[in-house]
This record gives sequence, structure tokens and C-alpha cells, in this order.
Amino acid sequence: MSFTKQDVILHFKLAGIVPVFHHPDVDVLMNAVDVSYKCGLRVFEFMHQRDNKGLRLFNYIRERAYKYPGIVLGVGTVLDATMTERYLQIGAQFIASPFIRPEMASICNEQDILWMPGCTTASDVAWARALGASVISVLPANILGPEFIRTVKSENPDLEFIPSGIVDIDLASLTKWFHAGAMCIKLSAPLFPKEAITAKDWSSIEKGIFGTLKNITKIRSTLKPVNPASN
Repeated sequence: MSFTKQDVILHFKLAGIVPVFHHPDVDVLMNAVDVSYKCGLRVFEFMHQRDNKGLRLFNYIRERAYKYPGIVLGVGTVLDATMTERYLQIGAQFIASPFIRPEMASICNEQDILWMPGCTTASDVAWARALGASVISVLPANILGPEFIRTVKSENPDLEFIPSGIVDIDLASLTKWFHAGAMCIKLSAPLFPKEAITAKDWSSIEKGIFGTLKNITKIRSTLKPVNPASN
């Protein structure tokens, strides 16, 4: 299924969570996709591991995407233009990078694919915006904190921000991120704990995802929308 850039952004907004995962075992990888989808998430970010095996693993997921109608599959931790092109050729529907590479922006813009660069400063955000970014990955979010998003959102109300690298996902912590203006949150280890993956305890992983989604739904139903102009 083909999605426009706006379709992908809408999926992110509706999901509230972007699950991020990688594993060299394709069965484990597909189980992570499966449990995320079962919990209602219609977006999944494959974490590139800087080798060509990543391309084969992502392609394996894409070939089985028919099992998950409506899912948006993208790739994160992409570092250069060459790998960006290769992932787009096999069907990646968004590209995320831990930093800004103008050549990656050009490739994604030409193909109307969502490009999400990682930003750590207000200057980074301004540069990314000038290159055509509409969604920014804030990282390391656990160090920058919610106030960083509040500040850059007030300066760029038309951009969307996604914190990446969050460690604490209790209700109080999540409330701060969404109250600051986060569109959604990227989660890896908090959703897929190493111990649970090793034990293949998918029921506990499913329970954890459901619990986090329940908290996000609660937050969204009780907090007033952020008005950047008033900050």
C-alpha cells in the first residue's frame, strides 16, 4: 500500500507511539511487528544496523506487510544518502536519521517521502526546516527533556516533534512530553525489554504496550491542546 507524506504523519499522530526495533532473528523481528500491530499500532520503525543485512531484514518485513493492512513501515538510524536510496527502493515509507544530512533530505523530498532528521538544538531545527523537514526527531530526548520541545514548538508551531530515547514511560513522564507538544513518542527498549525478548515473552510485551497506550489515551483525553502562541 502506498502512503503520502501526510498519510504517514497522520498514522504517527493516531498511534501515539512509534515502536522502534531490530533483531537479527527474523522470527523475533516479525513477532515484534505482530504484537505491535495486535495492540493497534499501525506504524513500525525498523532500526538499521549499518550493514546490508538490514536491507534484507527490512525487505523480509515488507514482503509480509500484506498480513498487516494499513501498516506504515519505515527505517531509522539511516546515516547516508546511499542507504536512504536503497531503503526507499525496497519500500520504506519514511526515513529517520540521528542527524541532518542535506543529501538525504533531497532524496526524500524528490520522492515525497517523510524524512525525520534528529535535532539537538534550536539551530538544528531551523536547518532541518530549511531543508524541508516537517517532522523532527528530538534526541537524545531523555537528556534534552520536555522543555526543549516546548521551546522549539513555540518557535515552529507548524512543525511536529517526536522525542526519541525516552527511558521513563510512566504516566507522569508521558504527560510531560505530550503536554510540551510532542506529536507522539518513539520507544524501543521500554516497549521491548531485553529480558522479555530473550525469553520470547510476547504476552508481557503486549501487556506493556497496551498499558502505555492506555496512559497515552488518558493523557490526550484530559490535557488541553498546547497553544504555542501563548508560551
